[in-house]
Amino acid sequence: MKVLLTGSSGMVGKNILEHASAKDYEILTPTSSDLNLLVIDEIEKFMLANKPECIIHAAGLVGGIHANINRPFDFLANNLLMGLNLVTIAKKLGIKKFLNLGSSCMYPRNFEEAIPEKALLTGELEETNEG
Repeated sequence: MKVLLTGSSGMVGKNILEHASAKDYEILTPTSSDLNLLVIDEIEKFMLANKPECIIHAAGLVGGIHANINRPFDFLANNLLMGLNLVTIAKKLGIKKFLNLGSSCMYPRNFEEAIPEKALLTGELEETNEG
């Protein structure tokens, strides 16, 4: 199966590529220079040329906690747009296998059991996200 892995040079992406089962897949690993996820037309062109059957979205605007505190809108807007662009093109092209990986920062503090989805929206923030 041909898989598009965004964020392949990041921590999560590198770990996916190093996993023993990665050799069983043809994994496309464009860099942000190769594929700007903020530009939907670039994504569509890439998908049409490469025809992945699955997308693993692990890319995101990063820069550390200080940058995130100083520019929260930029981080939120860009990360949302990248995901929206990928989902939009996946739907348009009929790509039904899509895995969107979120940051550990989204999980509430001191939650020790399986997390119901509603807890992600109502739980106490992790300290690093309180700014």
